[in-house]
Amino acid sequence: MKNKFITATAFLATGELQELQSFGVEFKQARGLPGNVPVLTCHITEEQKHFLGPQIGKGNLGFGYIPLEDGVNVQMIRIQLGDLQFCWIAEMDDPDLWAAIDMWMSVGRLPVLFKIQDEKAWDYVLIAFTTPPGPLPNEAFRTDANLGPSETTMAQLLLLVASGTLQEEATTDIPGISVRHVFVNVLMTEWTRRFIEQPLMVGPGTRK
Repeated sequence: MKNKFITATAFLATGELQELQSFGVEFKQARGLPGNVPVLTCHITEEQKHFLGPQIGKGNLGFGYIPLEDGVNVQMIRIQLGDLQFCWIAEMDDPDLWAAIDMWMSVGRLPVLFKIQDEKAWDYVLIAFTTPPGPLPNEAFRTDANLGPSETTMAQLLLLVASGTLQEEATTDIPGISVRHVFVNVLMTEWTRRFIEQPLMVGPGTRK
């Protein structure tokens, strides 16, 4: 199988894991967190920022998994802020993500940096979410094999994100609040980076 999983017409949003100290900024909500804690990123483009209201609603963080073909599962991190949901989809065996999850659970918080495009600049909003009590649902599929990403699984993962199914089938995590919009990201780590054609993906301020 070739490592070309999406076409030039399919732009998929990507999230990353970056150390808190790499931003060189002291975020109020990050106080007390170690500098090497991984920060989960989410890019919100100029075309998408109208979904954001002037105030941030009630928040909820959850970890889970999505079954694909042939019994394969992928990881999902899902955050709901008011009537908006933000999802990151990742390879189940990604050691970079598991290391991040271990640290988040250890410190009790998961920091998320929302990078919001404003004309030619980017605004940054960091929110630290309290982690849920363990064990997490996706722990049932955790392995230490570290065999490298599966091309077949990555292909299915990217097709799932591109399909719009996650948006269409979204259900609220906050009782009484309906979901208005879902931001879905492919989580790109050093472990999976070589399997994703970056020129075809949405990044901060760049598109093909």
